[in-house]
Amino acid sequence: MRQLRAVALALVIAPAMALAQPSAKDKQKASDLVKKAIAKSQAGDHQAAADLYLEAYDIIPQPLLLSNIGSEYQQLKKHVEAMKYFCKYIEADPTGSNLAYATAQARTLYIELGGVTTVEDKDLCKPIVKPPPDPPPRSSVGTRSTTSATSSLDRDDSTASDEPTDTDTSESKTNPLRYVGLGVGIAGAGLFGLGVYYALEAKKISDQITNHDPMEPWPSNIKQLEADGESFEKKQVGFMVAGGIAVVTGVTIFLVAKPKRASERVTLVPTATQDSVGVTALGRF
Repeated sequence: MRQLRAVALALVIAPAMALAQPSAKDKQKASDLVKKAIAKSQAGDHQAAADLYLEAYDIIPQPLLLSNIGSEYQQLKKHVEAMKYFCKYIEADPTGSNLAYATAQARTLYIELGGVTTVEDKDLCKPIVKPPPDPPPRSSVGTRSTTSATSSLDRDDSTASDEPTDTDTSESKTNPLRYVGLGVGIAGAGLFGLGVYYALEAKKISDQITNHDPMEPWPSNIKQLEADGESFEKKQVGFMVAGGIAVVTGVTIFLVAKPKRASERVTLVPTATQDSVGVTALGRF
């Protein structure tokens, strides 16, 4: 999808350069630099691509090139530089064809750099203000005394008889946590299903672009199609990951919350592989 965007941007840049009325020599030089930048980007050399876009911008300062530069720095994980060029594009061309994409990327970078959860469009290109850190927990003598007293009680209880009581020999009422686990699991399944839906939508757009007849002109809404495709892909990953985590969490809560006898023990053991993380419940259920 990213390579297709680079080609589409090249098609938009050509007429935009013509509007700036550069000399034929400058126009040709800038166009050659843009083509080289696209090739470098597709080859994975994003730093070289950014440098070539900058050269082209120095010759013909078209705002769309600023968005391209931001994209290349974003691929390099140079988020501060990427944010700067996305904002330059937004300020230089507030009604441009690539405004929605540049705004979305700037918002993502602002949230990541600022450690916030949301930001208004009007504040995107202002200095990032990080939320104040949480105050350290306050301690007191009373708290320490309570802790010590609790520890003493725990030690006294350890010497008590281990004989099961009447309540130990019979199962208690249903633990409310089981309903919580069931609800979380059902919600997770719904989120995962939503992720599958967005995956199908993204594939539909990708197939439409991939199977486009090269002899036919691109549709007028190609930019919107690409933006929608990327949005669907991000939603697919987000919903499927969140749904999977919720399902695992719900099942774990449901199993752990089952009424247990005194002889039953359940231990939660973290597990991890190269592709996933989770929790394994060991013991009798």
